Amino acid sequence: MRWSKIKNIIILLLVIVNLSLLAQVGLREWRSRRSELETRERMVAVLERNGISYLPQEIPGALDLSGVRVTLSDFGREEAARLVGELTGVEAVGSRTVYTGAEGVVSSSAGGELTVEFSLAAESVILERLSGLGVSLQRLEQTERAVTYIQLLDGVPIPGEPAVLTRENGGCTLTLRRLAGTREDMPGEETLTASTALARFLDELNRGEGYVCSQVIDVYSGYTAGGTTTVTLTPAWFVETDTWLFIVDGYTGNITARE
Repeated sequence: MRWSKIKNIIILLLVIVNLSLLAQVGLREWRSRRSELETRERMVAVLERNGISYLPQEIPGALDLSGVRVTLSDFGREEAARLVGELTGVEAVGSRTVYTGAEGVVSSSAGGELTVEFSLAAESVILERLSGLGVSLQRLEQTERAVTYIQLLDGVPIPGEPAVLTRENGGCTLTLRRLAGTREDMPGEETLTASTALARFLDELNRGEGYVCSQVIDVYSGYTAGGTTTVTLTPAWFVETDTWLFIVDGYTGNITARE
């Protein structure tokens, strides 16, 4: 009987210790979230003091992406036929290979660049065929004659690798770089938070390099791409303003900008 009581006391003590540890972990997480929220709020205030209005509802948090290395897969007769139908001809033109099919013509290079002239103009059909080749696109903007897309990797945008579909004379022409192939996850590294990326962005503006903007329209995470037959995708923050798109390297904080 005594041993039974001792066991119950030990179990009770262990339960108390576990609950105490759980409470400490929960308190630390709450403090961390609270601190992060306050940092975001301060960053919005800093931007506004510098004459820049922040339009999104809130600043994102961590950059939950890791680098990816993609070894581009070959583009050959089978892939061309899936885009433009049964092939009727193949020829080399300089550094590119041209495939003629029943529904169009494909010109490809070793670095994944494709130019596809479709005799059909059904956007949904074209996107479906591209998806079958490992290419996922998200519509970015549309004009009377052209549609611009952003290429995605597992739903994550790669803004520097657009695809453009131009309509003309009942058909259309698609230009893009096909980033499909064997993927390898790169070792994880510490990445910048969105608040830190915005601080780097503000520093860049204040350096007097000629960048002028008055609004931050959007802040989102994505990849930058580098390389030819083997492409390295690096996590980054994209700060879209009313005049420029600023790209903040997710590891180094280095900034590039384009209009």
